[in-house]
Amino acid sequence: MSHFTQVQTVIRDQTLLEETLRQLNYQFQSGERVVIRGYQGNQEFAQVVIDTGGAYDIGFQRQADQSFAVCADWWGVRNKTKLREESFLQELNRTYAHLAVKQQVIKQGLIIEEENILPNGEIELVVCERF
Repeated sequence: MSHFTQVQTVIRDQTLLEETLRQLNYQFQSGERVVIRGYQGNQEFAQVVIDTGGAYDIGFQRQADQSFAVCADWWGVRNKTKLREESFLQELNRTYAHLAVKQQVIKQGLIIEEENILPNGEIELVVCERF
């Protein structure tokens, strides 16, 4: 009996996903069929897999629409590590979005003058045009 669950994301860019994981200090592997470890040796496969430091992993599986789904045995992850699904996903999505916006700003030829984290946790970027 599998204990794996999948959570759909809007993450599409694997390079940006990997940079997000680096920024969040997660150790991970990437490839076509990297094993995600779960309950009693159950396995799934993914393109990017975080080593949680325990016996359970968190994987990112490419979907037909080219987005990634997060796949993990969250019971095992929760009980064997300090990671919690909701806070993990919030931090992942916030950091990915932040990096994606910065990437777009740079692609458009703008300069990031200032970057502030507001009291509510939102990130404010002040940008200007290149002269």
